[in-house]
Amino acid sequence: MGLKEMFLLLFLLISLSINGNAVEGRGSISLSKEEDLEIERLLEIINKPAVKTIEDGHGQTFSCVDIDKQPAFDHPLLMNHKIQMGPGSLPKVIKDKKASSLGMSLNIGLKNGGCPLGTVPIRRIKKEDLLRAKSSPNFGKRYHSNAQGPDPANFHFALQSTLTGKAYGSRAVLNIWQPKIIGNQNSASLVILLDGSPLDEIRSIHAGWVVSNGLYNNFLPHLSTAWTNDDHRKTGCYDVLCPGFVQVSRDLPVGIGLSPSSIYNGTQYYMIITVYKDPVNQDWWLLYGDDRKQVGYWPKALFNSTFADHADILQWGGIVYNAGIKPWPEMGSGHMPSDDQQYRKACYIGGMRILFKQGDSIPVNDGTPSDMIRSSPSCYGAWVDQVVPGEDYAILLGGPGGNNC
Repeated sequence: MGLKEMFLLLFLLISLSINGNAVEGRGSISLSKEEDLEIERLLEIINKPAVKTIEDGHGQTFSCVDIDKQPAFDHPLLMNHKIQMGPGSLPKVIKDKKASSLGMSLNIGLKNGGCPLGTVPIRRIKKEDLLRAKSSPNFGKRYHSNAQGPDPANFHFALQSTLTGKAYGSRAVLNIWQPKIIGNQNSASLVILLDGSPLDEIRSIHAGWVVSNGLYNNFLPHLSTAWTNDDHRKTGCYDVLCPGFVQVSRDLPVGIGLSPSSIYNGTQYYMIITVYKDPVNQDWWLLYGDDRKQVGYWPKALFNSTFADHADILQWGGIVYNAGIKPWPEMGSGHMPSDDQQYRKACYIGGMRILFKQGDSIPVNDGTPSDMIRSSPSCYGAWVDQVVPGEDYAILLGGPGGNNC
């Protein structure tokens, strides 16, 4: 099987997961002999030869693979890509006034410094992982603030959406929780960047945390990313399940489990996520923490239209996915934000900033047109809150889900 055929097979399987063609709750997925053989071949493509393997303590194995031979470079548009070990410039340091008063910043990474020099950690994929992923559609599909909105049968959301004009990045402090889900339901808190294309052509990147047994084979939150160049019709996926995202950190891989999680009215844990357009090389970078640790990047070549240059819309908030299994999953802490469900009780996203071309930034509430959009207000809420410690501006979000969403 040639490179083109392998590439098309990979995206066929990913598109099955995105479009939700598999049905939950019916036991094992039936495959023909030919499909089974193709999946075995696909696994050989994804799981590159490893110099070393590392267990993350949450049932996942990361393979240390040659940085130049990671799955990203199986993408036809990246075959001659020159790997970047860091952006040409970083956004200016953004210090929260009292970030420590929010709780504890989650310091995550693989043990003992991660992978050896010259290699990067890539989550090792098993056959059952691909089969589970077939029933876990991508959060990137149709939950935007366009008039058509998301497919109400599958998704609900509580988001702040900001029309920026031209944004070159987004940054936020994300409170980490472990919402309860059933089966292959998903629940997430995300930073989202979109272009202004028609609905079926949306280019986007998202990053944050996701609880998804279908993707990660456990019920913990994970550092999770996704991208698309066409609203996930033919391109894009989570993390490194398809070629695209270039991993550069040796000890902080996308897909890593996040632990511990926040406790209701108790200790709070958070992470800081920045997605930044490098003004020098034009790639979109994923940065983690206040020290802006460089996890990896989405090369400019993956995108066309305006998103190759900038984002038109930024969003922050919660997304849940459900494929017919009730009750609907929790979002955030599982509690609606209200007068008595504030910081330490409801999930929060704070420190939300819009980044510009040379690394400058402004708070999201600094005169930018914004909307709070909620698809099921009786089950999931989100609104502005000015009392989260250390934050000039934050949103509280979450909800219990249930049978009537």
